Amino acid sequence: MNPLIRALHGSRQYIIAFTIYLLIAFLYCSLHSKAVCFINLNGSHTPSLEAFFTWYTMLGEGYVAILLCIVLFIRRHYLLSVHLLVAFLISGMAAQIIKEFMHMPRPKVFLHAGQYNQFIEGVTRGGWSSFPSGHTVTAFAVATILALHTRNKWASLLYLILAVGVGYSRIYLGQHFLEDVLAGSIVGVFFAGWVCLSIPELKLFGRRIAREQAMTPVPVQ
Repeated sequence: MNPLIRALHGSRQYIIAFTIYLLIAFLYCSLHSKAVCFINLNGSHTPSLEAFFTWYTMLGEGYVAILLCIVLFIRRHYLLSVHLLVAFLISGMAAQIIKEFMHMPRPKVFLHAGQYNQFIEGVTRGGWSSFPSGHTVTAFAVATILALHTRNKWASLLYLILAVGVGYSRIYLGQHFLEDVLAGSIVGVFFAGWVCLSIPELKLFGRRIAREQAMTPVPVQ
């Protein structure tokens, strides 16, 4: 079986779950305005939840993706680390280009005074770079690459849940709307899949490294 087809087949639970997530998010966006979606998803704010999501959202930071690439490379998951790095860079650049063209306001700018009063001081930003969510792009690019490189269906679903959590954290912290997160997830998944398709193997240290080797767990030395 073709390595890519094998990877897609092995990650079918991830693909199905992601499709369900897309359908639910699209349906919710179509039934409510962006302001209503945002406010409804921010119904319960507590200091502990604000602290948790302020920490959790950092999983979508670029330095986390870079650190993961380094760790995987050290552990000799060479193709996986290359896929992860390239997907992170390309999806990130695409997100920044889209932001420049769309120039959409963040919730703090978009919502009227008194419409929402739970923005977090020192965390929530204003500005006109809301669409798409960059953190969500990174989270879904990383999750998709990891899912395509594992045979464990439960691990692939965990990657998706973690990425969805990052997306929700962006809404909870008042940084983005649901449509920003939705677009970010699509951008991240698209470029992650494209990278896996475009780089099926690489040559390193004088030997060919293909997906079969990359998907095999590396024993701890």
